[in-house]
Amino acid sequence: MGAGGNGRLTRSLALRHVFALSTGAMVSSGLFLLPGLAAAKAGPAAILAYPIAGLLAVPAMLSVAELSTALPKAGGAYYFLERALGPSVGTVAGFGTWLSLVLKDAFAMVGMSAYLVLIVDIDSRSLALVLIGLFMVINIVGSKASASLQLWLVVFILAVLGWFLVHGLLETQSRGFDGSNLDPFFTTGSASMFAVVGLVFVSYGGLTKVASAAEEVEDPSQGIPLGMGLSLVVATVLYTLGVLVAVAVVPPEVLHEDLAPIHTAAKAVMPSVGAWLIVVAALAAFASAVNAGIMAAARYPMAMARDGLLPARFGSVGSRGTPVAGVVVTSVAIAVVVLAFDAESIAKLASAFVLLTLGLVNLAVLVLRASRIPSYAPAFRSPLYPATQFVGILVSVALISRLGPQAWGFVLVVSLVGWTWHRLYATGRTKRAGAIRNVFQRWGEDVDTGLDREMSAAMAGHGLRSGDDYTGLVARAAVLSIPEGTDIAEAADRASSVLADRIGLPRERVTERFLETGSLWIQPSDDHPTATPIALFEAIDDDLLVIVRASAGISIPITWGGSGERVNALFFLAGTTSNPGRSLRLAGELASYLHSGARTVGRAMTEADVKSALLPDLSVRQYALLPEGHDAWLIGHRIAQLDFPEGVEVAAVTRFGVVLPAEPDLVLEADDQLTVFGPEEVMPPTGEPAPVKYLDR
Repeated sequence: MGAGGNGRLTRSLALRHVFALSTGAMVSSGLFLLPGLAAAKAGPAAILAYPIAGLLAVPAMLSVAELSTALPKAGGAYYFLERALGPSVGTVAGFGTWLSLVLKDAFAMVGMSAYLVLIVDIDSRSLALVLIGLFMVINIVGSKASASLQLWLVVFILAVLGWFLVHGLLETQSRGFDGSNLDPFFTTGSASMFAVVGLVFVSYGGLTKVASAAEEVEDPSQGIPLGMGLSLVVATVLYTLGVLVAVAVVPPEVLHEDLAPIHTAAKAVMPSVGAWLIVVAALAAFASAVNAGIMAAARYPMAMARDGLLPARFGSVGSRGTPVAGVVVTSVAIAVVVLAFDAESIAKLASAFVLLTLGLVNLAVLVLRASRIPSYAPAFRSPLYPATQFVGILVSVALISRLGPQAWGFVLVVSLVGWTWHRLYATGRTKRAGAIRNVFQRWGEDVDTGLDREMSAAMAGHGLRSGDDYTGLVARAAVLSIPEGTDIAEAADRASSVLADRIGLPRERVTERFLETGSLWIQPSDDHPTATPIALFEAIDDDLLVIVRASAGISIPITWGGSGERVNALFFLAGTTSNPGRSLRLAGELASYLHSGARTVGRAMTEADVKSALLPDLSVRQYALLPEGHDAWLIGHRIAQLDFPEGVEVAAVTRFGVVLPAEPDLVLEADDQLTVFGPEEVMPPTGEPAPVKYLDR
């Protein structure tokens, strides 16, 4: 994706960046600051709170991964919830999820201050404000620079923590259970330990940060699920073992009041240089968390502004492809929280909003799957649906209930503020109804048909995967030309006639299916605008394409998803319901070439020229096997017998107007049309014989 001038975010984050973003967002306060607060409430049993919280986060992680691969757009949880549950809930979710990230980042700044005072005698809050300003500038510079910094920070943190755990676990083993501070284990009862699970759940809030940057991930289909899963496992192991060492070697009376517990534990088990490296690692972890937090939270105001829920200036993208207004307002909010709240209050409030957000995310998966919107086609699907989502919702409700009235009250106030803002400002600025209306079909006139089109466009942003045969789709396409005065109904009728023969459905039913789907993308162009209607069919396994050319232009009415725009070509894409994600990715690849190569398509004189214009670095040739022609000698031979130059392939054989797949055993007949594609440098000029070197008998 381009950046800056075209108003799009830069798609530059690889798997390593996803892992670093998620891990860096989690491995900070939860390990370097929170163990003392947790042990003060649950004693040594606080150790168990971390793996339990990690396990309880799995349903939400699976749901976030599914939604992120279906809708890889900036805004993360807000975007999912707004599209699933509607603008009203989306506004509340947007404010709530943004605030949860702000609170978690503020909590990290508190921990950073606690470790900084070990190095310099300075006012920690003043220094925190300076650091927030620094991270604000880094995130304005660009997401790739930010993510690269994140990666190096995480590598350093993991290396130092590995050294600490080796020394700490050996010391814990040498002391034994009786000789350490682990006995008695349940000093305050098991009930207190389960209450602490809700408190430490904020440690896993970094899971949603990846989703908010999904629009900038190179391959969200694989990078997001794998990156999140790896980071959750790594973070849970580090939390559990790190807290075990701290509880075992630090006396309870010291640990319960300590805001730098891992440093205190390191002094007891490591040489002095190791203890100081722990301080540096802690500072790097907090810096990583704040950096990732600002990067993620800044996308929420931008996404809400895109949808008309906030003023348009919050939706602008700067010259470096970053949401400047979102970065600034997020940084200011973090500074306010640091100045106004203490560590425990911030942790409770942040956990409450993290749990609320993840509970709603699980609900969003239930709604979107039940809506049966054709273009909801996640590359990763949460297993054990819907049980996974119901468990996730119950987890959120149970843990929020244990956080106390302050957390409940704050959640209620923010929810009321969000709902009021939507009623007073956003109502009328957005026309979406949410996928939940598609579930309750009794609200027929309120069903938002535009959601299918929007989800199609989001899904197309994944890019092609190894099994997506874009070249074959174009090479096998039928190309039609229609005269001036033809309307879209007649164009669709002609395209449907071709598709009907291939799909095995009546022509009228094929046309109806395109209208029912309502998914049509328009690619504007000064000299050759195009449109791509998309429909999914149960009766086919392969994607099919019919290109309808209209040099005089065709108007796209509202019934077809337009608003009177005129286009010079229509690309009717018939996808398969068995793999809708592949069909939408192919449509996205087609749209990307039409965005920049529409003029070449418009100037093409022949069917082969049209297809060559849509296949970069390849040329398409078509050869009629006439009995009196120069390729007549190929008649009667199997495709497997034809020896082509390297890189040249048979795309299809057209026989009596029907396109046949190029199976190796297919025998060529008289009057067949052979469609071949290959690199430009080895393909013969138009009019010359097919590039068959000899027959392999």
